[in-house]
Amino acid sequence: MAMVKTPQSASTDFRRDGLESTEARDSSMPDFSWILKFLPKIDSRQSVAWRYGGAVLISLAFIALRWLIGGVIDDGVPFALLFIPIALSGFYGGFGPGLVSVLTTISFADYFLIPPLYTVGFPDTKAVVYTLFFSISGLIISALGEVGRNAVLQASNEAEICKVTQQQLLANEERLRITEQVVSGGVWDWDIAHNTVYWSDGFQRLCDYPLDQKPSYEQWVESLHPDDRDRILGQLDELFQQKLHNWSMEYRIRTATGRTRWIDSRGQVFYDDHGKPRRMVGINVDITSRRFAVEPAPELQARLRTGS
Repeated sequence: MAMVKTPQSASTDFRRDGLESTEARDSSMPDFSWILKFLPKIDSRQSVAWRYGGAVLISLAFIALRWLIGGVIDDGVPFALLFIPIALSGFYGGFGPGLVSVLTTISFADYFLIPPLYTVGFPDTKAVVYTLFFSISGLIISALGEVGRNAVLQASNEAEICKVTQQQLLANEERLRITEQVVSGGVWDWDIAHNTVYWSDGFQRLCDYPLDQKPSYEQWVESLHPDDRDRILGQLDELFQQKLHNWSMEYRIRTATGRTRWIDSRGQVFYDDHGKPRRMVGINVDITSRRFAVEPAPELQARLRTGS
């Protein structure tokens, strides 16, 4: 087939496992990321008691703080500082804890912060309006906190999934490296439709290529021993023409350093809906020792002398 013998485009390296999409930061923008180190992390496994109890405690803490500074700084708006515990409760606990924070701050603010102090009940219409405005604003802040909390939890879950996936990929790569060292071989993946090739590190070492060698179909053809090249390419062409799936061949290669190696190549071909070869994946194993072991000694010595 023409597509096998004359591929059209240069191959691209499949080693790029992801897109490099890192954006440059604007150096003129201030970096407040250090603040995150001092803030507790949102955890979906937090218990109900912890979330609601934390909302009450942080609200009481800010009530106490506002009461203590009230004698020094009286801004006339005791509720201004109390939006902070509501925002924190809504963000870290959700809408429910945020609502609890609203009710807690209103109740204790009425007793400790709104004149006349240490009494229950609003003295005038102005206090009622302020309290109503604070309640509505607190509910809105709690709802926004719930939205922010869900967004952070989703991002955290996705980050955790990516972390686990990355660990699994690293573990699989380590297993692949160990397996390739044990069998003295390497994995290859040929995307025939796009003429792109992937070679594992073991494959690169098998051919004495540097690990940064750019893989390609043309490079593989060039590595075939001259005496085996036509036979292998013919078998590959026949494999595709007959739409066979299993590839199993033994042939010689000339490595990048000029050495001759016998390869046992096994693979699987995948075809598209129109019967055209789409992808071919397999493994090459070094069987040089085995081949030389069964050859007569004079022939082996002759091969070693000629490098064939």
